[in-house]
Amino acid sequence: MKKLTILTMLILTTLIFTERKLNAQEKTSPSKFQKPSLDIPFEEKTLAIKKLKEILETKKRMREIEKEAIENDAELRKYFEQIITLRKELREKLDEKLKDNQEYQKLKERLREIEEKIKEKISERKEVK
Repeated sequence: MKKLTILTMLILTTLIFTERKLNAQEKTSPSKFQKPSLDIPFEEKTLAIKKLKEILETKKRMREIEKEAIENDAELRKYFEQIITLRKELREKLDEKLKDNQEYQKLKERLREIEEKIKEKISERKEVK
């Protein structure tokens, strides 16, 4: 779950930077066919990374508090278990319904490839340390 949240935040950060560059290019040159540049100023990257870390730390602490609350409350625990069961059922039904949807399957495969690349980079960084 934690890796999924980090992956989501990395993807969002990349999209934000790309959107900013595209918006800047549209202002200078309205051509729709320009290839976007991914050169982002260092200061913007640093600020985004700091904000991303702050967001991740805040969400992590919130999840810890929520987990404690669920563990200590029978009613919340019951709801949590029901939600887990329903999510599994939903995933199974979605997988069955979308198994022949080519676009969805391509996107699913692309996401898996991206996640693998990120896992490889994380493991490489851990080996370096």
